[in-house]
Amino acid sequence: MKPFHGKINYNIFLFSLLFLIILSNYAYPSQICDSNIFKNINKNIAAKGYEPVSVYNEERNDVGIFYDFEWDENKQKIILKRDDENYPVLRFSLFERNFLIPGNSIIKSFNNIKLSDLSDQQIIDLHKKNGTHKISLKNGNSVKIDSKPYYYNDFKLSNFYLKSINNIDTTKGILEISFKANLTNQRNDIEYLLDDDFKEFYGLHAICAQSRLDLNWPIETIVFDEFKYDADIREGLKNKELLVKSVFDLTYDNGNIKSQRLEQGVASFRQYFDFKKFPFDSQKLIIQLKTNVGNWENFNNKDSSENGSVTFITPETGVFLNLLKFKDPEINKLKAWSIPENGIQVKSNILIDNSFYDPDLNKIIPRYESALDIEFTINRNFQHYLLKIMLPVFLILCVAWYVLWIPTEKYEARLNTSIIALLALIAYNFVFQDDIPKLEYLTDLDWFILVSYIFCCIPVFLSIAFSKFISKNQKKVTKINRSIKLWGILIYFLINGQIFIF
Repeated sequence: MKPFHGKINYNIFLFSLLFLIILSNYAYPSQICDSNIFKNINKNIAAKGYEPVSVYNEERNDVGIFYDFEWDENKQKIILKRDDENYPVLRFSLFERNFLIPGNSIIKSFNNIKLSDLSDQQIIDLHKKNGTHKISLKNGNSVKIDSKPYYYNDFKLSNFYLKSINNIDTTKGILEISFKANLTNQRNDIEYLLDDDFKEFYGLHAICAQSRLDLNWPIETIVFDEFKYDADIREGLKNKELLVKSVFDLTYDNGNIKSQRLEQGVASFRQYFDFKKFPFDSQKLIIQLKTNVGNWENFNNKDSSENGSVTFITPETGVFLNLLKFKDPEINKLKAWSIPENGIQVKSNILIDNSFYDPDLNKIIPRYESALDIEFTINRNFQHYLLKIMLPVFLILCVAWYVLWIPTEKYEARLNTSIIALLALIAYNFVFQDDIPKLEYLTDLDWFILVSYIFCCIPVFLSIAFSKFISKNQKKVTKINRSIKLWGILIYFLINGQIFIF
């Protein structure tokens, strides 16, 4: 019987192996590289004498000034970021960066044309002109810039769905989220490669391994600034194994051909937490995307020319709309935290490394890289700490302080009561110690507990001191006791007011 069962097991094994092979071929069809779209692209690469785009998709010749963006809640659209007087805020300048500082400079006029009077599109169009232009800042400085040729690429974060904040580990400084993000990059060069019959295609066309080798895909450089990448719970371009669903596709959308990346799953991001105001603290959580490409004034990654280069990553409307939904407590389900009215922001960021070493030039040069920060401001729900820690500590302190109302001659009763209160406070400290973050500095709650300890010890010290002097000068002891119990209460509340308010 044993050989018979062994044969059946062997047949079952072969059948299972065959089934898996068929299933894998179905899930990852080999003919996807042979689709008509990619066949047409590959044919025209040689026929049209085309050199694949290296990193950039557009050539420009202007002053290289770009303005920051913000979300207009009323108009439900992305607009140029402006100050209180309607002057646009600089996002990045490719030239004259000593005067035009990213995120800080506010441009007042362009060739004496007041920008506060112009619409967003008029400002954008104005800065695309060639020639020498005078830029005036709101702080009174001005600079002349000659337009120069440079390469430009703008990656789009077309959608960002924050499904949940799984964990905010304040001890390790890690934010863990579940999300889904779509990144796109317009590809005019691929439209050039396609014959007219193929320029309007529908659906997603997976960019397989061979296609990734035949053409360059700048969008691959984008990285999420993650603490770790676990392929078991994360899907994206970093996954080494084949995925059932494609995460890298070619799309035709509204007359534009784009490459599209899908990144989703569970991700962890390093965070900096400031607990000085704990438990009445607010924290800022940041999810950062980086282009991983430098912005250079006289250098690019495409050719050996001295043309500059600019690479951005910019959000689209869907990002703001989806993130704003997450403010709803029924959706975010953050029990220990709440998100205030303007608690979710999407901001541009320029990462500046002034000590970047270039091995080709063999020298240190400044490097500017575009990044996108999704910021969440969260307020701690402090009721737990107020009712379960601070209130009991205060009540124990009240018991200890009430000793001062016991007649001074009954020093034994005073001493016993004050010591019991002090021991109760010490014992209760072990109950809530796990609720307090262990840091190298004192938080507001730490200061409150420390002050409470000090004031809880005062009745003990007074009872011991009075026991030695009460027989000699009862009247003076009573006077001192009266002053301490009145001034002590006032000083205690003033100190705590200083801790929590100022």
